[in-house]
Amino acid sequence: MESMGISAQGIEMRFTVRGLEQTVLENLDVTIDPGSFVTLLGPSGCGKSTLLKILGGILAPSSGDVSIGGRAATEAVRERRIGLVPQTPSLLPWKSALQNAGMLRRIARGERGDHAERAAEKALEMVGLTAARDKLPHELSGGMAQRVSIARALAMDPAILLMDEPFGALDAITRDLMNEKLAEIWAATGKTVVFVTHSIPEAVFLSDTVHVMGANPGRVIDTVEIDLPRPRTREVFADPRFGAYTTRLREELEPKVTV
Repeated sequence: MESMGISAQGIEMRFTVRGLEQTVLENLDVTIDPGSFVTLLGPSGCGKSTLLKILGGILAPSSGDVSIGGRAATEAVRERRIGLVPQTPSLLPWKSALQNAGMLRRIARGERGDHAERAAEKALEMVGLTAARDKLPHELSGGMAQRVSIARALAMDPAILLMDEPFGALDAITRDLMNEKLAEIWAATGKTVVFVTHSIPEAVFLSDTVHVMGANPGRVIDTVEIDLPRPRTREVFADPRFGAYTTRLREELEPKVTV
């Protein structure tokens, strides 16, 4: 499925908690080009995950408009053009990696037999888990389980992939390996990716564009275009430009972080 762009204008999100209205997001305009890798970076509680779901048409904003591929966001959701990779894999423990990878395709599209299995096999191959297709979740490492979660979304062949801090629970070495694998998958598929993270190096390594968010209320305080050559491998960490980008993003975020 071809990639799609996202346009969000005047986004606000308000919730009522214990009778009091709270503004989670305020005055947000975001444009995401088709096939780009865009990261939402910011401190806890700034509304990154909420904005991610709004941009993907999964959550309706209190005010403002979102269009996906030039049409209403709800149409993209209805047509199953949105894939979501959550923070935790949430795999069914009694099903194999292959069965978990094909689960959404079987449920959402009602597919059975060879067609659904081929889609799941292809997705597992993309994430480098062909050899683990018959393993149950308890037999997988944390990184492998998260790759099955990515394969589950990819098996649906979405135009847009939403990723909500998918590597946050992994150790640093596994996280770096997963970032390289994700960069390979994105390059191979050309899908539009919207990625949420707290990690500044992760944002710089993966992204074309980083939207830096502040809190109380959540808003975009800076947009940084990452001009580093692709394909990116860990050697890019030694590039002075990589250090310059991480320094700039850290300076944007440090005054906004409260302990």
